[in-house]
Amino acid sequence: MDESGRRRGAASRPARLSNPAPRVYGQCPDEMYASVMLAIADVLAQPSINARDVCGIAICGQMAGISTIGRHWEATTPYDSWLDMRCASQVQRLKPYEQQIIERSGGPVSATHAAKWLYWRDEQPQVYRRVSKLIMPAAYVAGRMAALEADAAFMDDTYLGFNSFADSRTLQWITSLIDEFHLDAERLPQLVRPWDRIGAVCARAARDCGLPVGTPIFAGCADIAASLLGTGAFASGQLFDIAGTGAVLATLLDTFAVDAQHKTLSTFRHCVPGMYYSMAYVGGAGLTLKGFGLTPDECLQLEARAAALCARNKLLYLPHCGGRHAPFDASLSGAFVGLDWSHDRTDQYRAMLESIAYEYAQFLRCMRDIDNVAGLGGVISLGGGANSPVFRQIKADVLGLPYHKLPSAEYGVLGAAMLAGHGAGVFADLQQTATDWRAPVQSVALPDPSRSAFYEGMHRAYERLAGALKPVLDDLQAVPLG
Repeated sequence: MDESGRRRGAASRPARLSNPAPRVYGQCPDEMYASVMLAIADVLAQPSINARDVCGIAICGQMAGISTIGRHWEATTPYDSWLDMRCASQVQRLKPYEQQIIERSGGPVSATHAAKWLYWRDEQPQVYRRVSKLIMPAAYVAGRMAALEADAAFMDDTYLGFNSFADSRTLQWITSLIDEFHLDAERLPQLVRPWDRIGAVCARAARDCGLPVGTPIFAGCADIAASLLGTGAFASGQLFDIAGTGAVLATLLDTFAVDAQHKTLSTFRHCVPGMYYSMAYVGGAGLTLKGFGLTPDECLQLEARAAALCARNKLLYLPHCGGRHAPFDASLSGAFVGLDWSHDRTDQYRAMLESIAYEYAQFLRCMRDIDNVAGLGGVISLGGGANSPVFRQIKADVLGLPYHKLPSAEYGVLGAAMLAGHGAGVFADLQQTATDWRAPVQSVALPDPSRSAFYEGMHRAYERLAGALKPVLDDLQAVPLG
């Protein structure tokens, strides 16, 4: 990105997600690092770009999982993904402290940083002995680019709503709670702001990616925070739908407000000082279609047929194939309910999409309990799922809110570029820069009143679904494999 917000080049390299066993998910930190090096090299190979013009970089990344490093910044474990449920038993250990955790960190206890820390210490002690610091995967990449040692480990403040041992308002670790669990606070990184300089591109990274030695590296931020910044929207109550591997519904807040009642939402610091946002997500929503063996071509065909079904598809789908993240319940899984012989693959496809909308409706109710203006500006639709007109229309109908689609762009990358420019002194005012770069709405999906009665009834049935199936799913979990 250049200083006026124009995209000068783009590239993408995949990073493999490993799933060696049920509910075990991870990524190789070195593969993640290599994907970044290759993508940067691809961009810099484009003829319109001079690498010496780059004034800085910032990296955004996944939020709820953790990476670990040894003394010399070597990866000591795979990236423990936010999809991974091995720490579920540790979540229960944190439950007695949940009220304090919500009020101070911003979010309920879940399969996130604190539970994962306890898992590695208590269930993988031989591996844990090699761990010097717990960091985020984006920080692993940035620190390796800068050839940092473990004593320079960092975490920027936009991740703290997923860390039960952090105070999001005071930007301090909750040492009393860390001591309660007999954990070593020295394994925690220093807390920084997203535009803080953490180092510069080292000689080895320069050879690998093509950036000049000494190019400044700034802390960057959580991927959702970067995406929200990249949209340039800052009105309190504005809703965002980020439809990717996780299906995220978020609302902007102008004060630090938490969901102590439903224990579903997590509240985070925005990149812009003094702003916050609350969010909840359906874990692995974007993996569901792949899990059912649907190819991209078949999805396009189903998309066209599903649009014609409108509201006649009385079929429910429970999307928690890897457990539910918000509110947390690792025992839940996926299910179709209401199948009959008239249903085909198109009906199932549409039911999968509708399930996310029903989850969002529950999230929205929680949001309105902490901020009664949530949704007044409609919903800004982001992520890969935003490219589906059927998906956008379903969510508009279920939520009763207009869905605004922005031009296709990587808004997280855009937000990260703004942070690098702010850190480098190119942009004095981060919020003003984002406002100046704001893209016009490309299209709007309006709620269809003729479908409201159908979706109200379907949503009522869906709300009972998880509770009704839980005893059955608990029994399934208890069945030993022969």
